[in-house]
Amino acid sequence: MEYSPQFFSMIVELIGNVGFPIIVSFFLLHRMEAKLDDMVKVLQQLAQAIQSH
Repeated sequence: MEYSPQFFSMIVELIGNVGFPIIVSFFLLHRMEAKLDDMVKVLQQLAQAIQSH
């Protein structure tokens, strides 16, 4: 995943405005959401595999 310089400047501005803990929380929630989406896909594939056998 590539990030533009504008993205990094926005992140620095957000850290200055709302604080480091909030930014870290948003970052971790975003990563967790992506992993949960992957988990849902894998569980759906597993359910289909179980039903087909």
